[in-house]
Amino acid sequence: MSDSSQRFLFEDLDLRGEVVQLDETLKTACANHSYPAAIARLLGEGMAAAALMRATIRTDGTLTLQVEGEEGAAVSMVLVHADPEGTLRGTVRYQGEPREGGLARLCGAGRLAITIEPENGQRYQGIVGLDENGLAATLEGYFHDSEQLPSRLHLACDGERAGGMLIQQLPPESRSVVERERDPDAWARIGYLAETLSDRELLERDHHEILHRLFHQETVRVFEAQPLAFRCRCSGDRIAAVLRGLGREEVEQVLAEEGAVEVRCEFCGARYRYDSVDVAQVLADVAAAPGSDSYH
Repeated sequence: MSDSSQRFLFEDLDLRGEVVQLDETLKTACANHSYPAAIARLLGEGMAAAALMRATIRTDGTLTLQVEGEEGAAVSMVLVHADPEGTLRGTVRYQGEPREGGLARLCGAGRLAITIEPENGQRYQGIVGLDENGLAATLEGYFHDSEQLPSRLHLACDGERAGGMLIQQLPPESRSVVERERDPDAWARIGYLAETLSDRELLERDHHEILHRLFHQETVRVFEAQPLAFRCRCSGDRIAAVLRGLGREEVEQVLAEEGAVEVRCEFCGARYRYDSVDVAQVLADVAAAPGSDSYH
């Protein structure tokens, strides 16, 4: 199944895994943006990483992955949201026309922030510096430092498809194997097998082919795959709320200079246009102030 997340568990080893593959999800995220290939690859890796991480957390909330590039870097921000329903959206802010380079070259000595916002409960955020070896290595460091969970990640993207695989030790409270029964070579063995997975296999083979090729000599329990899809949450009401947040003076100044206020959604590319009547409704805080219909 393309555009899905596949969870699996190594029986008697206290190790878990997740395989994510994105096809139409990434294409939709890029459809209304003229991303250079290097930027599309970075976004694809970010979306695959967010889907992997969202699958590992026990909450009904949203996970946000945000990469902030250092000042002057080609990429200033990569932002991806992953919802519990299996929907993703992402965007990249960049300058110039970067043609090549990975995370370190495009973002410099930036940082990665992972934010978890549950429906009920306290918001959590973890921040780590970017690893020069890429996003996968950065996230391995995040899990080690923030979660104390040894993890191995493999991320790949060719600009049109993206994929990722996560191998991770189970949290202490979830482990079923007592210390004296634990296989001391399991982590090294599974890690070695996982490292033989190529980018091409991750992008082109389905989940079951990948798991069989890598771990056919292990006892692996495979769970039902969860479908993934792109979905943007922008709407007229949300954009109107943003305009009200900017304040009357700033919105009316744009209206006077441009004749209308236009807002473009960074995620899906939809454009919202507010003329003088719409702006008056928005600033009056009218309950229904959607502005003109959005257009792509």
